[in-house]
Order: sequence, then C-alpha cells, then structure tokens
Amino acid sequence: MSFEELRQAARRIRRQPAFSAGVVLVLALAIGANTAMFALVNAILIRPLPLTEPDRLITFTIVRPGTDRQPLSLLDLQDFQASNRTLAGIVSMFGWSANLTGNGDAERLTAMRVSADYFRITGAQVQLGRILDLDDEHRPSALISHGIWQRRFGGAADAVGQSMVLNGEAFSIVGVLRPDFPALIRDVDVVVPYSPATDVRRGNRAQGFLRVIARLQPGVTNAQAHDDLAAIGRRLREEYPDSHATDEGIRVVPLHEEMTGRSAPMLRMLLVAVALVLLVACANLASLFLIRGIAHRHELAVRRALGASRTRIVWHVLVEAGLLGVIGGALGLVVARTLVHAMIANAPAALPRVDEIGIDLPVALFTLGLSVGVSVLVGIVPAIQTARSDLRTAMQHAGRGSSLGGGRIRSALVFAEIALSTVLLIAAALLTRSFQHVQAVDPGFRPSQVLTIRLSLPRARYPGRAAIEQFTNQVQSRIASLPGIRASAAANVVPMNGYVATAAFFVDGVVAKNAPDAHYRMITAGYFGTLGIPLREGRLFDATDRSGSAPVAIINETFARQHFPDRSPIGSRMRLADGEKVPREVQIVGVVGNVRHFGLEREATIEVYIPIGQVPDPTTIWLANNMYWVVSTNGEPLASANIVRREITAVDSTVAATFVRSMDQWMGTTLAPRRFNLELVGAFAAAALLLAVVGVYAVSAFAVTIRTREIGIRTALGASRRDVIGLVLRNGALPILGGLAFGTAVALLLAPAASGLLFGVTARDVISLAVGPAAIACAALLANIVPARRAARIDPTVALRIE
Repeated sequence: MSFEELRQAARRIRRQPAFSAGVVLVLALAIGANTAMFALVNAILIRPLPLTEPDRLITFTIVRPGTDRQPLSLLDLQDFQASNRTLAGIVSMFGWSANLTGNGDAERLTAMRVSADYFRITGAQVQLGRILDLDDEHRPSALISHGIWQRRFGGAADAVGQSMVLNGEAFSIVGVLRPDFPALIRDVDVVVPYSPATDVRRGNRAQGFLRVIARLQPGVTNAQAHDDLAAIGRRLREEYPDSHATDEGIRVVPLHEEMTGRSAPMLRMLLVAVALVLLVACANLASLFLIRGIAHRHELAVRRALGASRTRIVWHVLVEAGLLGVIGGALGLVVARTLVHAMIANAPAALPRVDEIGIDLPVALFTLGLSVGVSVLVGIVPAIQTARSDLRTAMQHAGRGSSLGGGRIRSALVFAEIALSTVLLIAAALLTRSFQHVQAVDPGFRPSQVLTIRLSLPRARYPGRAAIEQFTNQVQSRIASLPGIRASAAANVVPMNGYVATAAFFVDGVVAKNAPDAHYRMITAGYFGTLGIPLREGRLFDATDRSGSAPVAIINETFARQHFPDRSPIGSRMRLADGEKVPREVQIVGVVGNVRHFGLEREATIEVYIPIGQVPDPTTIWLANNMYWVVSTNGEPLASANIVRREITAVDSTVAATFVRSMDQWMGTTLAPRRFNLELVGAFAAAALLLAVVGVYAVSAFAVTIRTREIGIRTALGASRRDVIGLVLRNGALPILGGLAFGTAVALLLAPAASGLLFGVTARDVISLAVGPAAIACAALLANIVPARRAARIDPTVALRIE
C-alpha cells in the first residue's frame, strides 16, 4: 500500500461525506461494543491472576447434599495437610468482621484472617511494605487494602508502621495490598494472620469455617489431586461419622475458575451476542459498499479501460474500506471506554475483578485486529463483485439502471442480516420471559418497608451468649420506642445476602441419610413478624425462650416435609451439632413458611431457627462477627437508618453499624446479574434490528431505483399501484423469509447452550420463538413498504425516458 493510494482513498472519502460518516459511525458503535465486551472478558476470564504460577493453584471443598462448597474445620485441614501426596502446600482463610476504632466513628471493615504462609504459598504481592510471614502468626500484624490506604491514610508511605485498632486490639500495619489483590473473599479491607493453636474451634471437627487454596506439586494434574484428596475425604467419612456422615466427595477446581466461573456463562453469551451485532453491521455495510460500487460502475469501467487490472480494482475498494475501518476503530476505542464505564457502573456486585476492567494494550490490539478484519469483511465482497463486472456491459449501461449485477449478493447479505438479528431477538425474548418468571416468584417474606443494618460486635466485649443477648435486648427495646418503627429483630443472616451458616442435625437419634446440613438461623423474638414470614404450625419464639429455658427450635416447611412427612413435627425432638462438642437436643415448637434465602431462582433449603439466647457459646463468635438488624418501618426504610444507627451506637459506641440497605435493595441484588444480562442482550438485539432494517431499506430502495424503467413499462402496460407495491414486496420477501427461517433454526440449534441462563421457560419457548421473528418481520415489512410506495408513484412517461 503506497501513500498515493491512501491519499486517493482519503479523497474519495471526502467526496462522499454522508456515506463515509455513516460507515464510520456504524463501525465505531459495533467495534466499540465488541471492544468493551472483550475488555470485560479479558479482565475476568482470560487474564491470569496476579499470583506466582497461578495455573498450579486450586481450591477444594467438601461436597454434601445441597452444597458443593462446604468449608473445612481445623481438624480436617490438618488431616489434608498431613496425608496428601500431590500438594506443595495448603493455606487457609476465613472472613472476619472487624470494627475499626480510634479515629472518628467506628467503621466496620471486611477482613480476612489467613494462615501465616498464605502469601508465600500463593505468591501474592503487596504494593508497599512487606507480606505476612510465619512469625506474624504470633503477633498482631495487618495488611490494608489499597482502598483503605487511600481513604484512611491519604496514600501516605508512612502508613506502614502505624497501628490500627480492630475489635479493640491494636494491629501493626506491615504493608499495603495491591489494587488487584485476588481473594476468595470479596472486597477485603484488611488481611490479618490467625493462629490455629489459639482458635477456640480447633477441637471441633463439625465446625467447618475454613476456605483453602492449595498449590499443586510440579507435574501434578487437577485430576490426580482430586483422586488424592477424595481418598482422604473417604477416610474422614469412615473415621468420623458424627461430623462427616453426609459427605459425598471432594470438589477440586482451579483457583481462577473458582473466582470467575459463575460469571463465565453470562460473559460468553454477551460476547457471542455482541459479535452477532458486529456481523450484522458488516453485512449492512457490505450492502452499502456494493450499492455504491454499482452506482460508480462507470468510473470503475473507465479505470479498467485505461489499463487497471482486476486486482487493482479490488485493492482500490479494500484500501478505502480499510481506511474507514481504521477511523471507525479509533472512534470505537472512545466508544468502548464510555461503554466500559457504563457497564462497570451497572454491573452486578457479584461480578469479579471489576476493578481490573479497562482499555489496556491487549484490548487496544484486539481493537486494531478487529478493525482490520471488519474492513476486509466489509470490502471484499463488493470489491470482488465490482472487479468481476463485464467491462463492455458497464460502459454500455453507464446511464441505465437495468442489466446490473449483484442482485443475488445483495439478497444474500439481507438474508444474513435478518438471520443474525433473528437469533438475537429470540435470545432477548427468552431472557425477558425468564426475568418475568423470576420476578413473579414469591420470596417467602415481605421485603417492602424493611431496613437492614449489619453490625460487628468486638469479641473482647462480647465473648459469649450472655453479653450478646443483653446487647440485643437493649437495642431492641430502644428501637421499639422510635417513631415510625413497627418491629425489629436481630439475626445472623438476612434473606438474599448469600451468607451460609449450617449445622448437622439428627432426627430420631441418627444423622438424616442423604440430607444436607440445615441452614442455621440465630434470631431474636419478633424476626418472623418483622419480615412477614408466615407461621404454618405451632408457635413462634417469645421472651421466655432465653438462656436457661428449655432449648427449642423452629423449622421451615421444607424441613418438615422431608423429615416429618407423615406426622406433625411439633413436639418432636432432634439433636443439633451447632457448636457444642456433643450435639444437643432441642424441641421443635413451630413450622414457618419457606424463605428463598439464596435467590428467587433457588429452591428453598432446609432451615432451622434458634433463639439467640440459646445459641451455644462457641457458635456466638459467628453472630458477633456478623449480626444483622431488620427493622420494619411505616414509610421509606432508608429514611429511618440514621435514627436506628443512633440508638445502636447509644448502647455501645464501639459497635460499627454499617452496610445499611433496604430489603428491596437486597432483592434487587439477587436480580442484578439477570437484569445486567438482559439489558445488554436487549441493547444488542435492538442495535441488530435497527441495522437490519436500515439494510433492508437500502437494498429495497436501490432495487427500486435500478428498476425504474421496468416499473415504468409495467405501469404503462396497465399495472396498478397495488401491482407495483406487490411486486416490490414479493421481491424483498424471499431473503427476509429465508433469513427468518434460518435464524429461528440456528436459535433452536443453540438452545441447549443457553438453557443454564433461563428460569421458568425452556430454550424452545414457543412465545419467544414467535415474538423475535415477528418483530423482525414487521420491521422488515415497514422497511420495504416505503420504497414500494415510492415505486408505485413513478410516472411511466418519466421512467421511459431513462437511458
């Protein structure tokens, strides 16, 4: 490619500003959308984790009925560490709620306690200072996140060496984590070491709370590690039936997959959807280039007559398309940057590695390659068709619209646009129907006008059940006196927050066979009324269910149906392994309705509710670290947040009352991934539909233009306006109907791949398969009607003069 060829191409682009601007705009939007989606996929799925040899890092959990992510106890961890033959090391961690005090108001931080060799085994690095080492297990050291460093210390280098008070204990800051620090626990503010030797749970094999990361030995595969760890798991089940009787195996996955795998299906679907939009844009622009090439056939014929070869003509068109492609790609980067910011702002909270998404060198190279590829796709067909045109025919018909080639190619491009758009419209219809079904699900509680506030109680001030019970009683009493408050209660989890707390249970003296652990809820009296959870049988907790009284429990309908199918559970006794060394006996006093704690799309799980005043002391550590207050209000719940927080602080100023949300916001969080997917696919489908309509209109309008003389003759011979309109519509209908049929067939073929993203409908949902093609058909009909009506108004006397 010479500079002269580029200069001539630029001149031709300037001579047709409207055409060139339209091409660049379409390319910028299509390439920008694809670049933005690639930026998401690259950051989340493709880019390796910033760890040493991350492909050798795995995570493993225990598989039980109802969950494949059961954490390990300290005793389990010691067995896996001592008995495995495939791992170079295992590190452990668990979430820890820390109250930061000392400077200003108390602030709750999301902390992670890790084994002291965590950084050595994983290879995670710090931005400033040093990593944790084995000696830190016996001294209060801390690493702070980049965000806390900026927000609390102004990004000052002397933050390292300062101390911070967490839950009443002073920790020395030894380093600052990198902004892209990867962890199994999201949004970590502080990382501190823990000492297994001093942990109160060290002797309780039933108390699983540790998440683990392991490094494979060189040359060991994931399958070999799985077989090794599964053998250890089988031995634990045989030796410790009280705590492992329901174990079904071990789940082993690469660390990268564990951190990003749940987002992978959604991101892959979005990438395919935006790629389809790009292909529709390519077909659209190829049609426009082909039409323009036919319109300029006389100019190209003169070039051929003056000695230009067919190859030269092809190159002539490709250089112009390439220059437009590069300009469109450059603007596409600007569009992509805007789209990336918009997608990050609207991304669901569960989307991992969001802070790493951006326009970097790999993304820019992707855009460059995409621009070149699109230029070739857009220009090659028109270029070849122009070069193949007969020189004599082009010269003889320089001023006429008849005898022009390219009709089949134009129809094929319309066919492609319609087919691709049909696939996208059907996908959007399926996602819309799924979203409607999800929204119609009864969550089992009343989310409106309910406020939630998350607390963290300093362990030093709240070492056991008695102190926590006194705190909850005082807070509940103070909140009850506030204006506009109907009811309030405390719990260790709230619906939709995703927190998992389980306990093994024994019915009739034995572990329930093939039953999952019960999801364990610690609550105060009034919890069910505050959230509007209905009582089905028996009674609710009241003030008499406290420390020292007969131990009681309430179960949900799923529990009752599965384990008391032929009798009432009221009055029955069961044993709970919920913290004591020996499972304790409780009496079932009530059955409440099912609550979909883990999302509207998930079936209700087996749940058991225990009054906070009767929770075993060893288990209260979880309640202290993670306590929620739910408050039912008479008006907008968030408007009452400050007065509720004020009353909590009045009871204890060291307790951080943060993470304030309404239950409607929690509901929105569980719907966020599906809404995000739907909005993007819907936008892509709308863009594809618009491009397809423009393409159909352009081809139909051009067909009318080049057949003006023929239409004039038909009119002169007696054809009515209806006949002319019918002629134009029939000629345009064939590629449209073919595209609709082919696109529907492709959507059916791809249906199984999309089934995992649907809820309440099958991938072959008749309504969706009808709505998508119907929308395309109506839009294409409208695009054809305008040129058809113009054709019907052609004056035969004017048309017959065209030569």
